[in-house]
Order: sequence, then C-alpha cells, then structure tokens
Amino acid sequence: MLARILILLRTRLAAQKGDSALPVAALLVQGTVAAVVCGLVRGEVPPFAYALVALATCAALVAIPLLGELSRLLVADETGDWVRALPVRSIELHLARTAHLCLALAVLSLGALVPAALLAKGWDWSARVELVALGLGQSLAIAAALLLVQALLRGRAQGLLVIVQIVLFVGVLLGASVGLRKAPEMKAWTSPAAEAGLALFPPAWFAAPLGDTPPSALWSWAALAATVLAVVALIATPAPQVRRFQKSASVLSNVLAPVRRLALRLWVRGSERASFEWLFEALPRERDFVLRTYPLLAVPVAFLWISGRGEAADTQQDWLALLLFLPGAYLPLLAAHVPGSDSFQARWILDTAPLERDALDNGAIKAIAARFLVPFYALLVGIGTLLGGGAMMLRLALPAFLCGVLVLRGTWKTFVVDPPLSTAPDSILIRQDWFGGLAVIAGVLSIVAVAASRLVRGPLEALVLALALLALERALDRRSRLRLG
Repeated sequence: MLARILILLRTRLAAQKGDSALPVAALLVQGTVAAVVCGLVRGEVPPFAYALVALATCAALVAIPLLGELSRLLVADETGDWVRALPVRSIELHLARTAHLCLALAVLSLGALVPAALLAKGWDWSARVELVALGLGQSLAIAAALLLVQALLRGRAQGLLVIVQIVLFVGVLLGASVGLRKAPEMKAWTSPAAEAGLALFPPAWFAAPLGDTPPSALWSWAALAATVLAVVALIATPAPQVRRFQKSASVLSNVLAPVRRLALRLWVRGSERASFEWLFEALPRERDFVLRTYPLLAVPVAFLWISGRGEAADTQQDWLALLLFLPGAYLPLLAAHVPGSDSFQARWILDTAPLERDALDNGAIKAIAARFLVPFYALLVGIGTLLGGGAMMLRLALPAFLCGVLVLRGTWKTFVVDPPLSTAPDSILIRQDWFGGLAVIAGVLSIVAVAASRLVRGPLEALVLALALLALERALDRRSRLRLG
C-alpha cells in the first residue's frame, strides 16, 4: 500500500510543469516578505508578539496560494476516472493527494518560517525550531478549514463558497496592512490574554506556547489539538468533486436579464453577439476566473471603505468618489484572466470560427461590462450610500461605469493576449511591466474622481459628463466597426 501511494505521489509531482515542483520564485517572495515584516518588529516586541507576527504573516502567505494556484490540491483530480481504472484503491488515491497537499504546504510554509525563525532576536535553537513546527501545524489547520468549507458548500452553495473565499482573501490582505499599525501596542503582549479579542485570532493559538508567561493548560494544548484535528480532517474528508457545468441560471443572471436584452438591442453588433452571449453565460461559471478576479475588485473597495470612514464631510466626498472610480484601475487585470478556462482544449472552436479577432474581443468587452461591471458599480453605489453619500454616488455612478468601460477597451489588446476561454488557468500570462501602466491608470482615475466630486455638483453636470464619456465610447466602438469593415 505504501509503495503504491509513493508511486502516485511521485506521479503527481512529475506532472507539475516547469519549476512548480520546487517553486523557487514563490519561495523567494515568501522569504522576502517574512523577513521584511519580522525585521520591522525584531527586538521590539516580546517573544509571543514576535511569534504572533511571524505566524500571521505565514498564514497570509499560505492562504493566498491555497485560494489560487494550489486550490486544485483541495479538490478531486479531474483524471480520477482514468486513475481509478488502475490497480489502486480509493484510499491510496486520497492519501497520495493529501500527501501532495501537505508537501506543498510544507515547502511554502518553510519559505516564510525559516527566515522568521532565523531573525528572532535572543531565541535559542529550540524556540526557533518550535516556531517552525507551530507554523507548519497552522498551515495544516488552514488547509483543513478550507477543505471542510469546500466539502460543505460545494454544489448548490457554490456562490456562498466564493463569498467565503473572497472574504478570507480580503481579510488576509487587510490584516497584513492594518496589523502593523498595532506594533507599538504589541510590546505588552505576552500571551493571548494580553488583549481583548486576541484569543479569537487563530495565529495567537499557535503562538501561545512561546509566550513569556506560562499559558494556562488550555493554551498549552491548543496548538497541538488544532494540528491533530487538522490532520484527521485532511485524512478523513474526501476531496470534493470539481463543480460541473449547471444548466440552471443563477439569481444574478436572472436579475441582469433586462441589461442583457438592452445591450443586445442597442450596443452589441451582429458579429459580436456570439462572443457576447457565450461569455455572459460562461465566465461566471469558470471557478478559477471567479476566485482570481473577484478579490481584485474587492480589495480596493475594502481599503477605501476603511479609509473613508470617520473622515470630515468634504474629505469623505473625495473618498467616496475614489470608491467609484479607482477600482477601474483593476479592470485590466480582470480582463487578463478572461482567456483562462478549465475547458481550454476546446480552443479549436474559436480558432475555426468565422469571426475576426476584433469582433470576438469587442463582444467579450461588452459581456464583461454587462455581466460584471453593472452589478459591481451597483454594489459600489450601495456601499457609498451606507457611508452617507447616496446623492453623489447616484450622480457619479454612470460616469464611473463609463470610465471603467473605456479603461477596459483601451487596455484590452495590451493585457489580453489569447482569445477568451482558450488557455489553461495556470498558463495565463501576467507581465511584470504591466504594473507601471496600472499605476498610471490609477493616478489618472484618482484625478478624475476628485475633480468629479468637486465639479459635478448637480444632475445637469453629471448628465453632461456622462454624455461626453458615452460619445467617446461610441466613437471607439465605431472605429473598431470600421476596422472590421
């Protein structure tokens, strides 16, 4: 049995492409981030607080890959039917997958834990080793929690699963940025009982054994108990099946049906209709697209929400305008993920279709605008209304939406290399030199947002601005139509 499990494990490792078997680049990123964060608090806080920072950083650096490129290790292999035809048992396949997951977790975790342990000031070797061991246990607990969530919420609760994963992703990034502000207060943190609510923070459970004051019996065993439960959950929980295509439409699709019909009547040309209809239906069903792109839009919204609360009235108007306009800078990254699909082998349908690439791209742009941008900007208006700026949000919603469409159209050919849904999700091209352009777009949109919040004071000004942006969008759309002939 052990021999067959090892053979399956070696096969899984050999199937990884390129340098993913040993992700050197990812390990360098993990180590650099951990070294910088731990270096900021090194020698300034007691051992428990240092361990808390190190373990929280490691948790963030492990959770994000588990929601992205490593998420495949939490679900059943798509080649299961073929593998089950081999002379192996189901338990052996399950244990091989679990071993693969644990090995990947160990490699990623050590990339952050080893620098953190080496940078610990005044620690003996046993404490450093204990920090690494506690971090590995924490990573197992994170993986077990995500596996249980996926096992419980798959199928009909797929939308809830996406929400859970987005909340975790955004929470990780916000915690990493806001947590360092508490560094001065951490000098008094010697155990999980040092701060109200700290006991509810999972990394504190694993950092408790390294506290200056002897923890209670409960805290002494919390980390070990969580690790043991995580191992049991990983072994005992069957991997959930990859969600298959479902014919039934989602609630949001039904709500957006009038928007779809209006776009088809007034905006989408005949040559673009196939691409528009296809992506309107298919993109929301692509799990990797949803999990990788929704957080891209949720992160700036969360940061602006935190920054805008408690500001003076005039300043808050600027923040609310930024809440509407600035997420448009992330739309090129959303567009860059459009080529990714689990069914990328069907690319031949696109390659042999009697359509020009421009018609395919234009239909895709309009599908994204109707299916994703309309509900997204409606959500932004709702958030701004909760923050007390409902009138301004209603005035600027349409101009902000049109700015988003213009950004999407203007950057499409730069960021979208392959046709829609034609590439494996792990083969999507993301270039480092794109981020300079994104920074420029963000700067321009910030200027537009502040100017709009101060100059567009009534419905007439909002209408004039919207009509100007609409005319620009129509001109660009007409130019693409002339290019197609």
